Amino acid sequence: MLPFPSPDPEMEEPAIAKAAPKNKRNKALNHLLQPFLKWAGGKRQLMPHIREQIPSKYNKYFEPFVGGGAVLFDLQPKKFRISDVNAELINCYEVIKDNPDELLEHIETHHITEEYFYELRGIDRKPEFKKLSKVERASRIIFLNKTCFNGLFRVNSRGQFNVPFGNYRNTTIADKFIIKAISNYLKTSEVEIVCEDFYAACETAAKYD
Repeated sequence: MLPFPSPDPEMEEPAIAKAAPKNKRNKALNHLLQPFLKWAGGKRQLMPHIREQIPSKYNKYFEPFVGGGAVLFDLQPKKFRISDVNAELINCYEVIKDNPDELLEHIETHHITEEYFYELRGIDRKPEFKKLSKVERASRIIFLNKTCFNGLFRVNSRGQFNVPFGNYRNTTIADKFIIKAISNYLKTSEVEIVCEDFYAACETAAKYD
């Protein structure tokens, strides 16, 4: 996450070799890896500028504001820690990693109507919300994100989702190829997925990260 520092001239050669970063800029990118959510503040348009600031080699990638994952899926590091304070968002990443097929199957049960949108949105105002499985929660958030106004994630003071219906009748809720590509990437990488704030997320960052 920080510019790669110049090697310490006083460091012995074996120590330099041991500390050498393992991640290299990946030239063989998987273009199916892309954000599965619309996310306010997404960095897709900024990637040409962000890439210029990323070192060619580093140990571990830290993303404390993962959001829709635009930077992560563009860089595609092999060792990384992604985090966010949004528990529902982090749950989506965990479910995509561990239960992609079950998630896609559940998403198929949704239908895009204004009445259904508000019915599903209102679940977090009821006691049964706490009984939802991780898959059901992830499916709900992905559906609401793709069908709400401007793809916003906004909650009121009680933590209840309150973005209105967006009237996007022909939107794709989840692309199965993207979801499965993300799942495979997360499973085959050395990854930590955590719900925490910026300060906690970067506490373990070390030299060459």
